[in-house]
Amino acid sequence: MAWTQGEGRWEMIPSAFDEAGGPIFAHPALRLRLFGGLEVEGRGRPLPELARQPRTGALLAFLALHPFRAFSRSALAETLWPDLAPEQAQGALRAALYRLRRLFRGLRFPLRVDRARIAFAPSTPWWTDVHAFAGLLQRARGAPPLQARAALEAAVALYTGDLLPDWEAPWVVGWRQALRAQFLEALVRLWRLAEEIGDLPEAERWAERLFQEEPTRVEVARFLIRRAEARGDPEAARRIGQRYQWACRSQGVPLDPDVAFEPPWRIRPPALLGRLLQALETLAWEAPAFPVEPLRQALLEGLVQTAEEALARGAYREAAPWAVAALALLTPHTPVEWAWRARCAVDAVADFEGDRARQAANLRAMLRLARRMGDPTRRAEVVARLGYLELQRGRPAAAERLLAAAEAALPLDPLRRALLRRLRGLTALRRGWFPAACAYLQAALAQLPEDAPAVHRAATLNGLAVALRHLGDYPGALRSLETAWALLEEDERCGLLGVLIRGNRTLFRGWAEGPSPAWEEEIEALYRRAEEERDLDAALWMAAGAARIYLRNGDPAACARWIDRLKTLWPIAGDGFEGPRAALVLALAARARGAVAEARRWGRRALQGSRRWGRDDIRLLAMALRRRWTPAARSEAERLLMRVGWEAWRIFWEETPFLEPPAWMDPLSGALTAAPPPAFRCPPTDTAAPRSGWAG
Repeated sequence: MAWTQGEGRWEMIPSAFDEAGGPIFAHPALRLRLFGGLEVEGRGRPLPELARQPRTGALLAFLALHPFRAFSRSALAETLWPDLAPEQAQGALRAALYRLRRLFRGLRFPLRVDRARIAFAPSTPWWTDVHAFAGLLQRARGAPPLQARAALEAAVALYTGDLLPDWEAPWVVGWRQALRAQFLEALVRLWRLAEEIGDLPEAERWAERLFQEEPTRVEVARFLIRRAEARGDPEAARRIGQRYQWACRSQGVPLDPDVAFEPPWRIRPPALLGRLLQALETLAWEAPAFPVEPLRQALLEGLVQTAEEALARGAYREAAPWAVAALALLTPHTPVEWAWRARCAVDAVADFEGDRARQAANLRAMLRLARRMGDPTRRAEVVARLGYLELQRGRPAAAERLLAAAEAALPLDPLRRALLRRLRGLTALRRGWFPAACAYLQAALAQLPEDAPAVHRAATLNGLAVALRHLGDYPGALRSLETAWALLEEDERCGLLGVLIRGNRTLFRGWAEGPSPAWEEEIEALYRRAEEERDLDAALWMAAGAARIYLRNGDPAACARWIDRLKTLWPIAGDGFEGPRAALVLALAARARGAVAEARRWGRRALQGSRRWGRDDIRLLAMALRRRWTPAARSEAERLLMRVGWEAWRIFWEETPFLEPPAWMDPLSGALTAAPPPAFRCPPTDTAAPRSGWAG
């Protein structure tokens, strides 16, 4: 085949691959990997600069996804840089072409360029993982079962991650979603093929892989529960049901009651109340002259008061139907104070139920009400709750924007300003920006009035202790926790904040003093409590911390016990906030045992989870497992290091003595550059960057 252009002919060299998706040619002149990130090799020579130059890499990647297809310069510029003006986009295209020619100096340039059109048309053998993946899927269609199975297994092996995960251009997102859908469909076909030919262990293996990738698939959860029950393993069936529940709740997917163990409680107003509301609506429709509004308002007040009385007793389930019914009575004519009280009750109920979607919609309505009321204090409270909710949903950047805008725009009293500053510090802490978190939390402590509730000071000290621990100040962290513990009342010590402070104090003492019999007993009790209360993130956090402490102190038997617990919890809670930390600890343990392949697998999971949750500290530490540092990886590590803090990086190497530091830096002396990188610069402490509850 050939494509005629002008007086010459551009010969089409196909992207040929073998049965496993590898190139037929022993050494193809050009290899492009797009799954998991852009990697380009020309005649065996890597070109890492393309990953560090997004515009240049985007040009090559986009054209490689459309081989031997000519694009006009204007269309290409508009597709790749839609946010630029046409003249600027054309300039960016010319600059990208110039840089590509320089990078391919000494190699055959894979693009064909004339004054009007550009195409990816290599004149030498080439290979891309995306085209090999698509070809294998095509080969599997209509093939006999065993041949289809082999082709699908090869295709799944090529999918090492989402397409160009660090790029968010519109054209990338579309390709990424389509290829991920094909990957999931390949897993479904592998599962079904193995089931059809009677290979149930293999079918279960592919179903588990599919469930790992997409835990909200009800048919996969049912199959895995049936297999666990057939093996006589009710505990595994329970874990699968729990993970299905957790994934559906976190993603807002309706639950199937046949799969969910202990199905979530659904809020339903009493049937008689529903008939009464319907009667009011019918009356308003059929008798417009009748004064229905006073009846509706009186009913609303009764429902809100009933819900508030139940909430005051801590009876959230009793309050739920009345609060939800009150929402149905809200109209544009409802007095704002009663609308506010009704929505406050619904917020408490939705928070108890874990219904994040309903809570977010309700909080936005509360924010509009606070604007109508002209009350900056209430606006600040709603913004803080919205920011915390965004953190729970894994959106720290959105939480930071909300909190920063509120702190800059609202006239607040010292207490509210200190609380917003604390939330910004805890958001920075959740992202792993420890120097910034330390500065924000110290500023929040300084701004708290003397008569502020002790719980606010205790929550701020708890967050500050976590930042200090990661910066290597163990004595300062323990002192902060002791002070926070002393500030709590007896009943508060049994609440969420008290459990957090106690857990931090136990783990930090283990880091500072090493394990002891008393310490082992206390950490075991905390872990058991988290399991009993089904607080899976807390259980992962305890198990990961204990495993790393034993790993540091060279106790393989005790470490293996906690590693087994981490592996048991991972299928249930690995997608949660503490999942990346658990994957990192599992990778470190595998590296300590010399299991390089297993360490690499867990390291990839830690990287994927850290990107999803915005955890720069875990991302940086997962990168530390690399044996070969490319210039692109080193540049990324240096950028992350500026945010996470040099001290946190140094402490990691001190706490992981079995891991060799990269050849390009000395973590103890700071020889990354001429001097250690400066700490992440925070805004001045008199202005206000996000995790903890509004009241602790």
